[in-house]
Amino acid sequence: MEPTEIAAKWKDQMQKGYLKMAVLLVLMRRPLHGYEIMKEIKKWTLGIITPTAGGIYPALKELEDRHLIKGEWLPEERRKIYHITSKGIEVFKEAVEKHFELASSIRRWFFQELARLEIIDEVNLPPVMESALKILLLKKDASLEERIEALRRLRQSLQNTMNVLSKLIGQIRSREEELIEEMKKDE
Repeated sequence: MEPTEIAAKWKDQMQKGYLKMAVLLVLMRRPLHGYEIMKEIKKWTLGIITPTAGGIYPALKELEDRHLIKGEWLPEERRKIYHITSKGIEVFKEAVEKHFELASSIRRWFFQELARLEIIDEVNLPPVMESALKILLLKKDASLEERIEALRRLRQSLQNTMNVLSKLIGQIRSREEELIEEMKKDE
């Protein structure tokens, strides 16, 4: 098996795990049926995770079997509505905590090794700089075409980061307005 095939397989495996976390996350906002869950995950992950029916329904079944969500069949609508359970909320919080511990640990280790090899000077780089590291790592052995392509990808990555931040700011603003409205109703 080629390295790109192995990496693609690993990515698919990681996305399956993140899909379950994403299901729990969107169900924390409100109960949804399967198709709505797929749309919400795509929206909230800014298209990074785009579930298909072939991926979402096995994940829903597994989460339901583990009592992390509960499905309720609505005959009049001919669909199943899913709710997150209290166990699901606890598992989600724990999974998020473990994710950030793992991601932080791997990132710190990776940057420490690059600093030890004198490829970079600073260990505490912002995440967007990871793309720039590819350019640094390619500096000796890379052809001109590879370096140009790496720069193009870095530029695109920075543009995507700006777009993500813009969308995130909009979502934060929207959530803030929702909470203000909720607070006004409670008064």
